[in-house]
Amino acid sequence: MQFTLFTDYSLRSLVFIALKSENTDTLVTIRDISSELNISNNHIVKVIHNLSKHGFIETTRGNHGGVRLSRSPSEINLGEVISVTENFSCMLHCEHNDCCFHAVCLFQGIMHRAAQAMLKEISGHTLADLLKERERLNQALETSTASPTVSAS
Repeated sequence: MQFTLFTDYSLRSLVFIALKSENTDTLVTIRDISSELNISNNHIVKVIHNLSKHGFIETTRGNHGGVRLSRSPSEINLGEVISVTENFSCMLHCEHNDCCFHAVCLFQGIMHRAAQAMLKEISGHTLADLLKERERLNQALETSTASPTVSAS
């Protein structure tokens, strides 16, 4: 099974927001998320809208606006995040492929049960679990966003 980029971007955004806003008064901008994670601004806008709609983050508009976690990382369940970013209803896209076996196929049920088992395992973890290596995560972020040194010629 493979998650969509939307789920990937949602999880990365949550980790980034948690790293940058340890202080609850600190807001992170969409531009910060987009540029530091090297993800399209348009994608991040959609991700932030969805995370806000489902109560994982709070948004503030205006010149000094931004986003922050709506609760502590230990209260943000990864299974809940994935449940609102993934569509597990038809994992094989049977209807879209005009499969002749669609009406009698049992594999879709097997895939659904497998997805539920995976979601159950993931639900045993929170955003705090992804932040256990906070120092190394911050170092990785600094390394990836560091601009190359330009030498004067």
